[in-house]
Amino acid sequence: MIEINNLSFARGNFLVFKNISFTVNSGEILVLRGPNGKGKTTLLSNIIQLLDPLSGEIKYQESKVDSYIASQCFLYLGENHFAYDQLSLSQNIDYWLSIHNVTFDKTIRDQSIRYLFGELNLNKKFYQLSFGQKKKLQLLLLMLVNKPIWILDDPFNGLDNDTIIKITTLLSKKLENKGIIIIASHQNLAIPHRTYDLT
Repeated sequence: MIEINNLSFARGNFLVFKNISFTVNSGEILVLRGPNGKGKTTLLSNIIQLLDPLSGEIKYQESKVDSYIASQCFLYLGENHFAYDQLSLSQNIDYWLSIHNVTFDKTIRDQSIRYLFGELNLNKKFYQLSFGQKKKLQLLLLMLVNKPIWILDDPFNGLDNDTIIKITTLLSKKLENKGIIIIASHQNLAIPHRTYDLT
């Protein structure tokens, strides 16, 4: 279980959000809703320790979340692609997996790539990919990196319907395996979930 207790965050004198509290249990997905500018991405950044809250606490399995716990237990996919334009699709994938200390049989890795990308040329440079293809590169980590909590910022943006269905299937499997998912999204999910509105 992950607990957010009375979390507040400010930029200078501007209070972005105040006293946010919720829990997400194993096998559960929470969707953050709210207009642009209400702090959804900022809240996710607080949860994963990229930003320090003004007050409040974040706990996972009764322990206060720090940068070490976040790095070991949270898989965060945000708005930025964190990829190198001049590296190929295949090279970027291997680089990301090395960051997460993941080693895979090449056959399994390639099967996962084909699941999302079809027969796309893996030697294609990152800058040559479409927005949707760049997004798929991020989402590939959901298949290859095994961490108990997924923190996803607008994961469906720029994806075609077929890919959205595939990602929804991955989310369902994560829940079946008692994972925890927190998503900031405007999309309606086709699987059971709770919502938290930032208004």
